[in-house]
Amino acid sequence: MEQEPSSEARLRHQLDVQSQQINRVLNHHRVPATISGGTVRSRLVSFDLQTQIAAGLERILGLKRDLGSALGVGDVGLIRNNGRWHLQVPRPEDPPVPLFRLMAATPPLSPMSIPIGVDEEGQPVLLSFANHRHGHVLIAGEVGAGKTSLLRAIATALALTSRQSQCQLQILDPAWDGTTRLNAAEYPLLALGYLPHMLTDPAFGVETCASLVHFLAEEMTYRRREHMALPRIIILIDHIVSYLESSSAEAKNDLYRLLQYGAQAGIHLVLAADRPDSLLLDSTLKASLTMRLIGQLSDPIVARRVAGIPLEQATRLYGEGDFLAVAGDDVTYFQAAYVSDYELHHQLTEMNQSARPILLAQPYSSRPRIKDKPAKTSPSSRMFTMHDGSIELDTNPPVSGEDPSERLPF
Repeated sequence: MEQEPSSEARLRHQLDVQSQQINRVLNHHRVPATISGGTVRSRLVSFDLQTQIAAGLERILGLKRDLGSALGVGDVGLIRNNGRWHLQVPRPEDPPVPLFRLMAATPPLSPMSIPIGVDEEGQPVLLSFANHRHGHVLIAGEVGAGKTSLLRAIATALALTSRQSQCQLQILDPAWDGTTRLNAAEYPLLALGYLPHMLTDPAFGVETCASLVHFLAEEMTYRRREHMALPRIIILIDHIVSYLESSSAEAKNDLYRLLQYGAQAGIHLVLAADRPDSLLLDSTLKASLTMRLIGQLSDPIVARRVAGIPLEQATRLYGEGDFLAVAGDDVTYFQAAYVSDYELHHQLTEMNQSARPILLAQPYSSRPRIKDKPAKTSPSSRMFTMHDGSIELDTNPPVSGEDPSERLPF
């Protein structure tokens, strides 16, 4: 795949996925209803429901939680318009820095270098794992700072710009307690398991993560002995404090060994800490962390500890992707890149259309191009209809009125 798909192609894909998700929920609860088409507006998608009103409508009203969970939205609504029922799903606002548009606008970079956001002047902020001098990365911030989203953007960007023979990825999240069901809504890194660059499935839970860390520490020992550094392995660990709190002394020692010597063997760690005030981070911070990405922190003392320098700016960040990149004494403000669930799903679908040998994959796209042409006028909505599982868009939909008296709040 040489080009980034157009916004219309991504919209078709999103509507297709959402329609399947809604129908799956309805079928699971044996509700006699299905999606037959709908309207796309700037703020919401209105799905047409084909249903036997007496048998299905009342039961649909009871599925708010399941529909919201399946679609990854906080609320859904049901209205009647011109005698037909419509399920309304809000559309998320476009992120300030969409990852794929940022990559399209960034000049070609050296291997294992990726853009992760834009600074105050609109220039890309880069992250590199090209050699051992770049070491490891810490992402720190309070809940809501955007750490997990940044981890996902880093992994996705590396996969889009690197051959699998150059780069291998591994995802670890020790915070899982082993009892709750893993799902993409609560564990956003789960979908990255479909990237062809993954060493193995994402690891969840302290024991599974510790086993992988031990394996990678042994791999590091072998690589150093054999003077090997390729393919580079990027280990992305969310909730690193949970690992430090609950793992054994041996498991922590494996992590410290990777931090101290891993970069020389082509193994780099990207650690995300949502409790940066934990004293357990202190020994980790003394290791070879060449880049620290600091999100919103309300305590300037904690900000100074994790950054290694006074960093009062961290207390003035808004969260949700506001970061400071700290490399030595250099501090750069940037808005982090973001990849939505549907964007990621679309790219994963394209990447996995054909099977590829693990170490012989061609580069997916070193610089995706945007084919969209700016429209002179933006239509208020688009119509789409379902045909054998595909979606057709009509850019000139008929305008119809909505009867507010027949709106049913979920």
